[in-house]
Amino acid sequence: MSRFQEKWLRLREPCDHAARSAALADRFAQAVGALPHLIDLGTGTGSNLRYLAPRLPPSQRWLLVDRDPALLEQARTGSEAGVQWQNLDLARALPEPGLWTGITAAALLDLASAAWLDRLARWCRGVPVLMALAVDGRLIWYPEEPEDGAVRERFFAHQRTDKGFGPALGADAAPYLAERLEAEGQEVFLERSDWRLGPATAPLLGATLEGLIAVQDLEMARWAALRRRQLATSQLRLTVGHVDLLALPA
Repeated sequence: MSRFQEKWLRLREPCDHAARSAALADRFAQAVGALPHLIDLGTGTGSNLRYLAPRLPPSQRWLLVDRDPALLEQARTGSEAGVQWQNLDLARALPEPGLWTGITAAALLDLASAAWLDRLARWCRGVPVLMALAVDGRLIWYPEEPEDGAVRERFFAHQRTDKGFGPALGADAAPYLAERLEAEGQEVFLERSDWRLGPATAPLLGATLEGLIAVQDLEMARWAALRRRQLATSQLRLTVGHVDLLALPA
């Protein structure tokens, strides 16, 4: 695990939790039953577990799956009884079928290809599913600048590159998976879960800005310098559009 990845996950967790749809999370918690047995795909440091666990009965059991053993070790730290771990590269294989009463992931869908999401939809058949924090293509700046549209287009083109699962769907991933889950007999609900970044979340706003700048070209030098000045003087705001997806057996 790189130091950058560790810092990024630490920065985003409070904003992730604030952004998520509590209504969909609560419906998922009701759907998984009194003895929930959940699997969390691409668990990272365990942020999804930390968000959902307080909504679930004490009898909950979890399997946390990630390809990075260092991230899994962080997720293990402080976890309660009833939590197990599996080191697995999800791009190569999904876990063996189990008696899951719920399947969940956060900040994963937009990294995936259409072919991988097809497999996921079949694998999830008949089980409640909650997929949180998939980017949906919206970047809304305040104040606005003429280059904002071009910045957005370059960023979302970059998101469609291969992230290890094949050519990523990026902003189209959540609606694509919704269609595939509906074809498998699930009823699907989508709700926005936007990051709203500003002075109170300056470290994450700064990291997000630098990530956006990194995939631009030299024509964006004026825009980058201006946005950095606005960040430094607490004038910058950014909404990053995300969506949460809940699927329930029909």
